[in-house]
Amino acid sequence: MRELVYYDEHFFAHTWSNHKRETGLVVSVRSKRKELDDPAVSEVIGVVMLLAMVITMMGGVFVFLTPYVSDFQDNTAWSNADGIAERLDNRIDVVAGEINDTGLRTTISTITSSITPILNSEEWTISADLTPDDIITVIEQNQSSFEVTSVNETAASAFIWTQSGHQHIDFLSASTQIIVNHELNLGNTYYVTIYDTNGKEIHRHVKASLSGLMVKTEVNTGQHEIALVNDGRYDRFSDEPWSITYPPDMNIDELFDGTMRVSLSLRTINTVGGLPDGRRASFDFTSAGPISLFTGDAWNFRFGFESTLGPTITPQLSETWLTDYTLHRAAGTLDQHRGISPWQRTSGIDGLTVDGGNSVIDLEVDLQIVEVSE
Repeated sequence: MRELVYYDEHFFAHTWSNHKRETGLVVSVRSKRKELDDPAVSEVIGVVMLLAMVITMMGGVFVFLTPYVSDFQDNTAWSNADGIAERLDNRIDVVAGEINDTGLRTTISTITSSITPILNSEEWTISADLTPDDIITVIEQNQSSFEVTSVNETAASAFIWTQSGHQHIDFLSASTQIIVNHELNLGNTYYVTIYDTNGKEIHRHVKASLSGLMVKTEVNTGQHEIALVNDGRYDRFSDEPWSITYPPDMNIDELFDGTMRVSLSLRTINTVGGLPDGRRASFDFTSAGPISLFTGDAWNFRFGFESTLGPTITPQLSETWLTDYTLHRAAGTLDQHRGISPWQRTSGIDGLTVDGGNSVIDLEVDLQIVEVSE
């Protein structure tokens, strides 16, 4: 009997253990754990999907705003370059007309731009008789000789000035072409003064090759350039031709007695050594002293202009200067025109003049030389 009871209890315990397994108690516990795990997995997936949506939206916004950001950056860079150009031009204006060795120093922030010299970007030729008694023509034959023609045979000597030296030469008057030989290195800028037998100035011929400064700025479309030459300004983007922001400083007006007055300053920039660069670049501007080329009455005035910056600048300026002449010509009222007109041929290929070159004018021309150094 005792064994039977002991066996029954043991059997009962064993049976209860099996019952727990069979009734699914363990299964229910595992099912509970599974139910607890499922929400955690769903939260991770939700966070990942939310992050993906945020990144997608941010990427779309970035793509949408990129053109506007690029335009903003370009406008900022252009504005900085425009400010640099204005500041350089103002400093050159202050120094240009002063006496020799007058100068100033300025510091410019060149974070997004660079400043470089542009050499011989404009060439001017100016000629005028200084007396009504003769018509004289001076033509450069080569680097060592000139051809002089004097209609009334009053030309007797010549004075040749260059930036590196000068020479006075006497010759015999003649009605034919006179060849004047010299021993100077003409360079790109010089003037020739013709005298009569009494030593009186009767004609002057000027050639000036002018240099300037270039402000370059990188933009998304390429490069933006600003050229400062002869108190004028020219702008160009990489995909466009040069445009004239404002032309050289040539003023033409009528005096109270009816005489036309022409005022012109030829300005050139000579760089001494390399130009500074960096976030804050310091520049020294020094005047070499203005040189007076013409002052007072002049006859048979004519001038020529040629720009090497781009092929569009020269015709643009010529068209601007001849606008009034073209309008009067179209209207058949050329006799009423007062101002710039072609020197000989209507195309202007022979140069330009004022009042047809048939009357006296008040002519003021000087050459301003400014040296820029670090």
